[in-house]
Formats: sequence, C-alpha cells, structure tokens
Amino acid sequence: MTVELNTSGLTAGDNAGLALLSTPYAGIAVVKTADGATLQYIRGSGGGRRGGAPGASSEPLIVSTNPPAHLWLRVHCNFDTDQSVFSWSQDGKDFTPVGGPFATLFQLTTFQGVRPALFHFNTSGQPGGYADFDNYTVDEPRARGVEREIPLGKTITLTSGADGSYLSANTEGNVLVNVSGNVNGTLPAAAKFQVIDLGLGRVAFKSGNGKYVSVADDGVTLKDLSGKKPGDAETFQWINLMRGDTAFMSLVNHRYLVAKPNEPGVVFANATGPTPARKGGVCFKWKAVE
Repeated sequence: MTVELNTSGLTAGDNAGLALLSTPYAGIAVVKTADGATLQYIRGSGGGRRGGAPGASSEPLIVSTNPPAHLWLRVHCNFDTDQSVFSWSQDGKDFTPVGGPFATLFQLTTFQGVRPALFHFNTSGQPGGYADFDNYTVDEPRARGVEREIPLGKTITLTSGADGSYLSANTEGNVLVNVSGNVNGTLPAAAKFQVIDLGLGRVAFKSGNGKYVSVADDGVTLKDLSGKKPGDAETFQWINLMRGDTAFMSLVNHRYLVAKPNEPGVVFANATGPTPARKGGVCFKWKAVE
C-alpha cells in the first residue's frame, strides 16, 4: 500500500502518516513541532478492548529530520510470514525501508484483523492543520491468494497428495480406483478426466469412455448418463485447500473422495475431511493434460 503525502499544511502538534492498526500497531508518520518536522517510525501495543487502559508504546525511531514536505509512504505486507515492512521515498520511485519487519499477529482482543489506515491528528489540544493525502494505491499481486482456478472444461489428472497414486477409471468394474504413480512416463488414458462445470464451484468428472464419476452410498462408480445432465450423484464441490491441495465433496452424502494411501484399489466417498498432515488420502493435486 502506497500513498503520496504533502505535509505543507501541518502545524505544531500534527501527526500524519500511514499505519497498520491492530494490537500491536505500527506506522510511519511526519510529526510537526515548533522546531520543525521529523519522519518517525512508531510502534505500540494498542489499547485493547474499548474502555481499557491505554496501551504501551515504544520510543519512536527518527527516520529523517526535516523530511521533504512532499513524500511517499509505503507498507509491504507478506501474509504468508505475517511480516510487514514500512518504507518511504522522496520521489515515489526509490523506497527506503525503516524499522525492520513488523509482525502482524493474529489476536482475539479486538477480533478485527490488521487494518491499513491513513491518519492525521494533533496532540497540542489546539486545532491542527491539514494533511494532503493523494494517490492511495493497493498493489495485490496475489489477490486470489495461493488458490488455482478450477480447470473448467479441461482434461486433467488427479494424484493423491499422500502417495502420488493416480485416480483412474476401471472400465471393467465400472468403478473409480487409484493406481500406482509409477506409470513409466506414459499416462494411461483411464487416468484422464474432463472437468464439467456445474456452477457454484461444483463439477462433474467425465472419464475417457464417456462415463461419469458417480457416488452411490459410500461407493464411487462410473455411470453412463445416456445424454442426461449430471445429477447430485455426479456432482462434487471443488474445494481448494492451502498449498495447492484440492478436495472433492459429494453432494450425495457430504463426504469426500478418498484414496487409501499406499494401497491401490477402489476409491470411496466416505471421508469426513482432510487430516492436518494431508496424508489421509483426501487431498489431491491436479494437472491439466489437454
């Protein structure tokens, strides 16, 4: 998040800048006194719940004495590591980090998350001046998070995150099975499935022989629909998990597809969800092949 700031309207006692509000909080601010202005990096613990005692704050770090009246402030947030870094610039191009990483901690005291803020206040008890903020921009290079888009209409393979085995159509028994991942570099046609879009993040899987993956009780079969549209038995809620894993919930019983790890055989739809270690056979990884 970057903002352009003109501080020529500040008067003594004014503080204006960019912050991350939570408990704790941090920010970078231009502070105006009778002796001039300083650019400061500020951190504190916050006041906690409404009506609570004022929070503690550390001594501000003086970043620059008499900074230019026209400057840019920025904070870069990495939500994989929960680390944020503030920086500033005189020209809006070259930014200098200040204060080291700030940990954006998860906490239940305020239960509001970390909120970016532009602020201007005066500490003298007198009416302050004004701060001119402009061009506030938010750059979200990974706005969709780590999720991949559902490969609607594409033909894919599905491998178990537990043992690398492939989901495959057993055309003799008309059942869905998992087979060893050692396929000698050649991918069998039975391990390829077309993803049919059913809307609302729900899909059906069509095997190479035209039959659909279908759930009856806890079993998973291959069903010839004879031109009919997939029903609940053929419908799966596509669920993206962290780290690129995917799980598939049947609309018949609200249970998940599961391939028993290290035991190639029949696939079932009777799991209640993924295990924390992702090794229970519910988590799959997909790859588009056509």
